[in-house]
Amino acid sequence: MVDDHAVFADALRERLLIEADIGPVGVAYSVADAIERLPAQQPDVALVDLLLTDGSGLEIAERAHDLAPATRIMMLTANEDPDEVVEAVLVGARAWLPKTIDPHQLVRAIRAVYVGEVWFDPMLLGAVLPALVARSNAPAPDALATLTMREREVLDCLADGMSRADTAARLQVSLNTVRSHVQNVIAKLGVHSTLEAAALRNQIRAKH
Repeated sequence: MVDDHAVFADALRERLLIEADIGPVGVAYSVADAIERLPAQQPDVALVDLLLTDGSGLEIAERAHDLAPATRIMMLTANEDPDEVVEAVLVGARAWLPKTIDPHQLVRAIRAVYVGEVWFDPMLLGAVLPALVARSNAPAPDALATLTMREREVLDCLADGMSRADTAARLQVSLNTVRSHVQNVIAKLGVHSTLEAAALRNQIRAKH
């Protein structure tokens, strides 16, 4: 976790350690502290506040690509600015969650992100998706042509706001199969997350 509010960070750390499958949990209290710790600790998941005393949590998300490539970044912040959410997605953040989130919901989100899913507050998506489309480079018209029919079906479901479990049920395939297709979609489209993939798909369809 990266948070400059020591009381909050330490209390959340103790709460997370209750979960048998989460831990060890380390805490950094600044951007500089986090950047120093990442290469040595290589965490599976990092919960990062946006506004820190010595900079932005987005810098940590961006630097993590080189310092800890396997680390999945989750933004845990009181900020709800759609532009900041878009910036987070573009630097590879897998989640954007409010600090008021219920602890049980937070644990669910951590587990989901750990296995490759993304987790964004549904209340933000209405503003974030159009902003993400506006910030994206113009996609090649044949970008979706690189996807198989099943990969397109999976992307369509996710773009409609369905979870991976719901997508698996609709397409009558296993959850692992959906995860595999999602990984292929992200790789083929050259994006960082399913949210970016959905925005790209919507942008292409709007132009053609």
